[in-house]
Amino acid sequence: MDTLTQSVLSNLLQWGADLVGIAPVERFRNAPNGHHPSEFMPSCKSVISISMHIHQGAADVWGDYDQPNKTNTPYLFYGYGLTNLELARMANRIAKALEYRGYKSLCFLPTWITSMAKYMDETKTTRKLKAEISHRHAAVAAGLGTLGLNGLLLTPEFGPMQRLVTVLTSAELEPTPLYDGPELCQPDLCGMKCVRLCPAQAFSEKERQSCVIGERTLTYSTHDNIRCSYAIHGMIKGDGARSEIVIPEGPGDVSHLARELRGKNIHPFDRAMLNNSFGIICGDFCGKCLHQCPSKELSKKDLADYDFSARQSVLNAERF
Repeated sequence: MDTLTQSVLSNLLQWGADLVGIAPVERFRNAPNGHHPSEFMPSCKSVISISMHIHQGAADVWGDYDQPNKTNTPYLFYGYGLTNLELARMANRIAKALEYRGYKSLCFLPTWITSMAKYMDETKTTRKLKAEISHRHAAVAAGLGTLGLNGLLLTPEFGPMQRLVTVLTSAELEPTPLYDGPELCQPDLCGMKCVRLCPAQAFSEKERQSCVIGERTLTYSTHDNIRCSYAIHGMIKGDGARSEIVIPEGPGDVSHLARELRGKNIHPFDRAMLNNSFGIICGDFCGKCLHQCPSKELSKKDLADYDFSARQSVLNAERF
């Protein structure tokens, strides 16, 4: 591995990243118009994907507010808010370090509503919330893992339990290979648990979408991210909060979502969370599709003989 690439990987892992991968910009040739890295940085040659693991305990203790011995606050902070802040700090730090060496760099926000500001006007016609760069797809292109039925990144080390951030750079770094290990999502074994558990019914049981990354085609469930947003904001029953707003039948309606966000139907305690700390100290209320996904446990047997040490994105691979 060349010295610059080794420096990037080693520094990020020492700063707190759990997985780091690098994709050549050529792996994004099938990216949708308006979301290709070179459209934001014409000189982009490499895309760095940075992952932080969410500790399992924060997911295991998650539950609705009235469940005995359950609480969603550890997940809100350690599974979302703090993790995103730490990711942003690492991305900013590596971007500046690369620029000190003469390479232009650009880092994007960890996923949150501010990352979607550019496209908010389009939601009325597309019924989609979207960001400039998809961290999940960038992570697949950088070899960290694959996409599950829930559309989330699955890695052999952590299953779905990680969050991501992406950095573009004009440095021509040595790429990490695409993931080529055992299948990590096994919906036939779990009965499509992500689809069944979603309180917003945001996943389709039958409809699928696909994308091409490098030479690989990935297929996963169609996801209504407007419906999902009700659960993220603690607005409906079963998302860990107190509010019980009813989502209208059919595809998510961003106008209804916006009215309810401004309205009086959100419980005062949930409103306090939204107003005072949402996205900074804590994060989305729900996340069932992530922290209740059984993919890591179901793939454990298949991964028993997997050579983790071969993954260039992993420092101290023996910890797995």
